Amino acid sequence: MQNKAVERFDSALTALLSEADRFLEARYGHTLRRHPARPPEGSSANPQYDGLFSVVANFSAGIGSEFGPGYTLTIRASTLEPVSPEQQNAWERETVDFLRRRLPEVFPGRALSLDRDRYGWKIYGDLSL
Repeated sequence: MQNKAVERFDSALTALLSEADRFLEARYGHTLRRHPARPPEGSSANPQYDGLFSVVANFSAGIGSEFGPGYTLTIRASTLEPVSPEQQNAWERETVDFLRRRLPEVFPGRALSLDRDRYGWKIYGDLSL
């Protein structure tokens, strides 16, 4: 059985990532055709499985990380069309800005940060229970 505090944290983070996904869909969902095997936005119970974008965070113990333990962030588009580095950078920049604004609101009293860590983005800081 998982700790209730962990469940609450994970639920809040999942809801925040769903919010970021909807933000990206509204802003950039029309810029590329979604993968033909992927359902339209809003048609599944979890936005990471539908529409053009998927925003996911996975816990990392932080081995080899500049910031230690935290959640690695993945932002990707499900499309068969080529994605330019400029497009990917724009999505990442806006998603990171969005999440940086929302983290203190969703997790008040916690010092959480979101920064580039080697090859990707990482949410780290006060992960205490």
